[in-house]
Amino acid sequence: MTRGKKRFLVGLVVLIIGAVAAIKIYRRLPSRAVLVLDAGGPIDEQRPVGGQPVAARSATLLHDLTDAIDTARDDSRITGLVVKIAPLGAGWGKVQELRAHLLEFRKSKKPNICYLGEDYSGNREYYLATACDQVWLVPTAALGVTGLLSQSLFVRGTLDRLKIYPDLYHIAEYKTAANLFTEKRYTAAHREMAESLLRSALEQYVSGVAQARHLDRAQLDSLLQRGPYLAAEALSHHFVDRLAYWDEIHKVFEEKNGEWRPVSLSRYLKEVKNDGAAKLAVVHATGTIETGNSGWSLFDGFVMGSDTVAADLRRAREDDDVKAIILRVDSPGGSAVASEIIRREVDLARAKKPVVISMSDVAGSGGYWISMSGSKILAEPTTLTGSIGVVFGKFNLAGLYDLLGLSTDHLTTSENATLFWNQQNFSAAQREQVLRFMQDIYANFTKGVAEGRKMSVEAVDKIGKGRVWTGAQARELGLVDEVGDFSRALAAAKELAKIDAKTKVRLERFPKEAPWWKRWLSQEESQANALQGITSELRRLARAPQSFQVRMPDLAIR
Repeated sequence: MTRGKKRFLVGLVVLIIGAVAAIKIYRRLPSRAVLVLDAGGPIDEQRPVGGQPVAARSATLLHDLTDAIDTARDDSRITGLVVKIAPLGAGWGKVQELRAHLLEFRKSKKPNICYLGEDYSGNREYYLATACDQVWLVPTAALGVTGLLSQSLFVRGTLDRLKIYPDLYHIAEYKTAANLFTEKRYTAAHREMAESLLRSALEQYVSGVAQARHLDRAQLDSLLQRGPYLAAEALSHHFVDRLAYWDEIHKVFEEKNGEWRPVSLSRYLKEVKNDGAAKLAVVHATGTIETGNSGWSLFDGFVMGSDTVAADLRRAREDDDVKAIILRVDSPGGSAVASEIIRREVDLARAKKPVVISMSDVAGSGGYWISMSGSKILAEPTTLTGSIGVVFGKFNLAGLYDLLGLSTDHLTTSENATLFWNQQNFSAAQREQVLRFMQDIYANFTKGVAEGRKMSVEAVDKIGKGRVWTGAQARELGLVDEVGDFSRALAAAKELAKIDAKTKVRLERFPKEAPWWKRWLSQEESQANALQGITSELRRLARAPQSFQVRMPDLAIR
């Protein structure tokens, strides 16, 4: 080796050592730091399995936020917390959970500020902000504290214009998932259910805000009737503590610490350790339930594949080091068969170790089906759950074909060969057969709930009939054991596994997240094949016969 090559190699080694040292120094958390969290946009339970679209890649994970807040509470290097709140892409359940952890942080007596820096902060954003000791609002912004709105979409008018007939059926009257296609407005049962959910959500919202802001309940009810408010009005009514700009937050901590030393979530997560004397598994069950593998749908978003989740539950069951399993559910339901495949694995796991169900934004219909055999079920007060019912049917496209000048001809060997044919409604005999299958699924659903919840089938049917409940309502009805977030589910799992409450546990999460380089490659591939993905998704929807669905209706509360 020549002298020049030796010098080059020595120089390269020195550079590498220097770079590693510099990275370690950079990663070292400064003393008197302030944890700054961005709470806005999508907040998800897990990363998608397989290729990730841009929206999914940019989403923040809920457990990353809560883990950081909990660690910072007892971290002497963190002297305060600032949460920048932007429009939230999360349901009330996730918001409620995040808010609970912020309320716990307040007990540390460290300064904590929730900063509303958007043009308009709505009910959900303000509800989260009230978890902080101080709520700051930009002087030119508006605060959208108002009554809540429940909204459901109906496309029957569009289908009528396209000459498409939705030949859909449901069990029972509150099972309104098909109303999206069959109705133009609320039915009486749909309206009754929506009003009940709205009242329950409003109670959570108003009581939470009143308590956190030390406002009189009657006064707050009156103020909500007159919102939204200009910044100065929001200050005068004590909704916020200060009208200020971002740089003024810097000054608060400069005066306290001598310097503004912000630490981002991504950097602080390196300080969050997942270690403990005992191991628990967390199996994430997110999205529309289908048979096969989990993935991402261009139309449905997260897809919970029965094979994937069942395999994850099986791995956790067969691992003797795992003392208990937490099934984290965030799903509006889907295929009845896929739901039963997952429930079966919950049942098998429960025979060996505790399986605690922790519900997020929604765990209804199929989402409740996979939960009903758990050792213990917990939900947030605003979780949408229940929806014990069945939906099935098809769309008759004969009118659309005629409108477009298309025509078909056909031959059959039996009447039921046309069962899934999209050129006619179900015949009377086919309709009878379909309803028979639906009744069988509903009977299995109510029987499973009765066994899991130790209720009679008649009692389950009375609170079933497809009706959606909030977690608070479900607790009163016996569909869940407790209202509580993931932290409480973790405590329950430790109790059932006979692990001392003070013992720190290590969490193993399923599905396991791929290394960064694999995620990067899948991102590049998913972007390159975007058009192909859209085409294949349309083909899948067009050719696949309808499965019997245990699925939630379209319900949005904001």
